[in-house]
Amino acid sequence: MLRDLSPEVTDHLLSTQFFGRIGCAADGQVLVLPVSYLYDGQAIYGQTCEGTKTRLLRKNPAVCFEVDDSCGPDCWRSVVVQGVYEELQGDERVYAEQRLGPGRIAPVREAAVGETNTERPAANVVYRIRILSKTGRTEIKSGL
Repeated sequence: MLRDLSPEVTDHLLSTQFFGRIGCAADGQVLVLPVSYLYDGQAIYGQTCEGTKTRLLRKNPAVCFEVDDSCGPDCWRSVVVQGVYEELQGDERVYAEQRLGPGRIAPVREAAVGETNTERPAANVVYRIRILSKTGRTEIKSGL
């Protein structure tokens, strides 16, 4: 049976997961990408490297964020957040970096075999998703 999650369960799911998916769109391009994150009860924080995702988010900061917990095709919980992407600087960036810790830092891209890496490494971007709305849904097959 499909039903809504309570606000408490929605917050619990956001607080206990490590990975979610961020959805963004600009210039006719749509991306949905996995990211590690931290939810502090008010906002979602993450780190990433400069690239297509940051380029799109800078052009259109409207973002969708989704996290789920699945036991199978008929036993799952999912939260969808609508929000606004903001890059952090100064004290806000330091706060987010400390909260994210080493387990949620964006990976460094390694050079492919035969590729020379003469360019500077991509800059690390620390961001916040300011939450505008969040909804949770669940499906549990009858009899479980």
